[in-house]
Amino acid sequence: MTHEHRPPAGGDRSGSAAGPAARGGAPPVIRISSPRDLLAIVPYLLGFHPQRSLVVVGVRPPRDRVHVCLRYDLPDPPEPGYARDIAAHAAAVLAREHVTAAVAAGYGPGPLVTPAAGQLRDQLASAGVELREMLRADDGRYWSYVCQDPGCCPAEGVPFDVATSAASAAAVTKGLAALPAATISPRRSHLAPAPAATPWARRPPPL
Repeated sequence: MTHEHRPPAGGDRSGSAAGPAARGGAPPVIRISSPRDLLAIVPYLLGFHPQRSLVVVGVRPPRDRVHVCLRYDLPDPPEPGYARDIAAHAAAVLAREHVTAAVAAGYGPGPLVTPAAGQLRDQLASAGVELREMLRADDGRYWSYVCQDPGCCPAEGVPFDVATSAASAAAVTKGLAALPAATISPRRSHLAPAPAATPWARRPPPL
């Protein structure tokens, strides 16, 4: 299943995601400046905490504002060719939307996420979209497929807690909510043709 989420115009990796307009001023923003921030804000872009999913966030000028957020189910056990299909679909959608860069997060164990991460990296490179970060999150730890420095991204992963993130706190302060994953009913994965409107599309609450 593919979910496509579009923040309202004015959404900002320095990055940031736009929030409701402040009275008499510019829309407030939530800055995404670290892997923890990315993992903390994804549930608020989607409206729920993802599990066994690949989430791709596309940004574009000005100031790398969030333009589109895509989520794909990662079936367990993996289906042959599925990682290639979802990566190609994501790359086609981002190219169609003139996205210049993307960050992504896969949720689940390595055998589930790594094939999709590799395919996404290759497909985005072919589409001319810069992949700035690709994370895997599982059991309270995250790993980066981009960073190779063991000083900040050790082999055992980095502990994180989205509930203690400043980005998460800012989203809650703005009145946003992210449902627990257990409240989301699983559905059969489906990919629509990339040139057409993607099914299950909805506009997320502003950040």
